[in-house]
Amino acid sequence: MNRRRRLEKHNWLISKTESILKHYSCPESCNASCCKNHIIDFYRKEYEKILKNVDKECANILKSNAVKSELEGCYKAIVGQCPLLIKSKCRIYDNRPEACRNFPFVIFPDMEAGFGLTLLLCPMSVNIIQDCAQWYKSVNSTIYNQLNVLYEQYKNIDKNNDFCIQMKEHNLDSFIEFLERE
Repeated sequence: MNRRRRLEKHNWLISKTESILKHYSCPESCNASCCKNHIIDFYRKEYEKILKNVDKECANILKSNAVKSELEGCYKAIVGQCPLLIKSKCRIYDNRPEACRNFPFVIFPDMEAGFGLTLLLCPMSVNIIQDCAQWYKSVNSTIYNQLNVLYEQYKNIDKNNDFCIQMKEHNLDSFIEFLERE
């Protein structure tokens, strides 16, 4: 897949995750384990934009913790708890990186398709799974049952879990339409 098509695919996935996530928010009970256990890659332009739009203290924290990533043109935040997290709240929430804005969705490089999409399990994503199961109820009873079992198993999850679900791209538009009707 050429560079232009990869960029188009990436942007398309970003728009789909944004359309889904506008229907959800992190529950108050969330302990921000995503910010405590994940490595976040910042694109260079995004990193520079964040540095320009946050206070000096946050910029200094970010500068002192960011290292070059193995991904081309990226920086990486520290492994472990994000240095910008205070009492489970993000200090730069309105300016947070793309990876944080899209969480619990993770867009990953895929050699054939350009990019793929997964959903990591956390308190918010369990609600997405429940709604996805309801959408599948009229589409595919086998997947509905699988997602329902998954929902029941994880509905009381209180932290992030490394278990993830591959999202089917061809279903994203229909799922978004379902959410918008609800």
